[in-house]
Amino acid sequence: MSEVQADQRAMERFAATSIDRRDEFDHLRERMNGVRLPRESFGYIPGIGDRVHAAYEEFVTGCADAISSAAESMASIAAAVRGTIIDYHGTDADSADALHTIEAGMAGTDLRGIR
Repeated sequence: MSEVQADQRAMERFAATSIDRRDEFDHLRERMNGVRLPRESFGYIPGIGDRVHAAYEEFVTGCADAISSAAESMASIAAAVRGTIIDYHGTDADSADALHTIEAGMAGTDLRGIR
């Protein structure tokens, strides 16, 4: 049977870079307010200015919402990876404890093929 190991340091680095990406998305989201334009920026042509402004606002809001979702996703990824690291630690400790219990229970037992 082959041994499976997780590189927990690499996993933590990945989680940390995911948090860095979340922070970058948060910063970009804050900058989205700077691209909003007032209604008068779209002219006063009757019937068109309001529709163009509304479409522009909808586009900017959609972009901002998508950036916020990306930031939340990065935070969720980091949390999940860190949870996996914790689970690996727990599983390794549980396996070691079980092995010690078995070894202690078999102390003095002479089985053929087992030294």
